[in-house]
Amino acid sequence: MKKIKRKKPKTKKFIMRVDPEVDEAVDQALAMAEQGWINRAERLIVELLEEHPDIHTVQFAMGVIFARRGHHDRAIACFEKAIIIFPYFAEAWFNKGFAHQERLEIGGMIRAYQQVIELGDPAEGFVQQARDIIKNLEHQIREDKGLSLQDYLKAMDKFDGAVAAMQRNEWENAVRGFQQVLALDTAHTQSYGNIGICYGQLGRKQEAIEALNKALELDPQYQPALQNRRIIIGLKEGERLRAMIDTVNYYRDYSSANKQSLFKRLFGRFVRE
Repeated sequence: MKKIKRKKPKTKKFIMRVDPEVDEAVDQALAMAEQGWINRAERLIVELLEEHPDIHTVQFAMGVIFARRGHHDRAIACFEKAIIIFPYFAEAWFNKGFAHQERLEIGGMIRAYQQVIELGDPAEGFVQQARDIIKNLEHQIREDKGLSLQDYLKAMDKFDGAVAAMQRNEWENAVRGFQQVLALDTAHTQSYGNIGICYGQLGRKQEAIEALNKALELDPQYQPALQNRRIIIGLKEGERLRAMIDTVNYYRDYSSANKQSLFKRLFGRFVRE
């Protein structure tokens, strides 16, 4: 995790509360955490947070503690609070990106590291690291998928929107969303698999099977498509699925044991061993 380096905001119009004594206490707590005294550090930061929730360095420090404990979702929430208080906080953006990386949230990771590059001092090591990660990602995505980084992020956003439509039982809207993903990324297995689920929910058996078959052409080992196809084949034309079947985010739901291997397959040039 990246520590705090004091710097002036990049805008003269930005106002935030600064307390040197609080910042010094934050530095002491982070030093304790660095030395392995994580419980002592956490107690100190919790006390600071109760008194000074509006100081960005305190929210940042709480995020560091959560991240060190492996609670990356809670760490992200703290880094986001720090960024709301001080949007030009490059170290918070970097640590937020790292936490998204640990959670296999590629879109959040990319956007956070892009902010690091935009806001940080180019001479700083963590800014250079973010730049290298983005550069390698751009190369890998173009090589693997033939997409620009911008189109890749756009496809991810459309995918997430389509999944949200599924969760609201808006099956036709979801189909349109996944078709928009496929217009950008023609080999997106999950979108075909989810279209199959949507058509199954609409009672359109043949179209559901065709979509699942396409998913399996792209990935013969894609278990949700294999399982869902077996279920849908057993339906009559016009008969609807009674409930959501299997997962809509299969690759994102890998166990932690498989997380690094998946990252290597997608973005192997920067994953730590």
